[in-house]
Amino acid sequence: MRVALMQPTFIPWQGLFELILSCDVFVFLDDFQFSYQSFGQRNKLFVNKGQVDWYTVPVEKTLSFKQQYNVAKINYKVLWRDKFWKRIQNNYSRAPFFDCFADSIKKWLYNDWTSLGALNIEFIRYVCHILNAPLPEFRLSSHDDSNRELKRSERVLELLCWCNADQYLSAYGSFDYMHDDGVFPVNDIEVLFQDFRPKPYKQIGSPDLFIPYLSVADALFNVGPERTLQLIESGTDRWLTWHDMTLKTKVGD
Repeated sequence: MRVALMQPTFIPWQGLFELILSCDVFVFLDDFQFSYQSFGQRNKLFVNKGQVDWYTVPVEKTLSFKQQYNVAKINYKVLWRDKFWKRIQNNYSRAPFFDCFADSIKKWLYNDWTSLGALNIEFIRYVCHILNAPLPEFRLSSHDDSNRELKRSERVLELLCWCNADQYLSAYGSFDYMHDDGVFPVNDIEVLFQDFRPKPYKQIGSPDLFIPYLSVADALFNVGPERTLQLIESGTDRWLTWHDMTLKTKVGD
């Protein structure tokens, strides 16, 4: 059973969707701690010709500090949605596929979500739907009854066991803390690390120079779901083993 786990990030990049489409079970880490000014509440899109910047959803700091994604509260006292949508329109309304998704994304944006996690998960599931690809079983980590007091790698291992994993597809950046924690590798679960490298496509915001690592929304507006799916599926040429990552770390030292 191939399993991937990830916090529900805000309008994520293509790499998250590669993880989702590559596994049999995908777990949203909705009861993991939200970090302020992380990808949990912001991501990058065009804000002017040739210029990208953060699109951010504000949270109520007093209710969300050191809270889980499924508890963190969006600050609806700030009129951020009007600014967000106006920015989208100004920068993407002339993109070839904007009209295909504008109504659905605007409806998602203006819904009053109960938590930051709910907002993010709904967008991710919407994108998965329009990509029209075979999807894994989705689970929420908050539905697992195991020990939530466990930290980092120990909690990840418990969730993998909950899903009967024999293969863990992990984000590249997770290796450092997994290595430091000393829990992985384990005998009965193979760990493979994503090595996603964005492929270029035509961007209305930057017709002469491709700007990578943006929200998946940029690709959807510019090239549509079929081409976006191809970009996602071609992101990682080879998944890296624990041994591969260990060698990379030694070379870096």
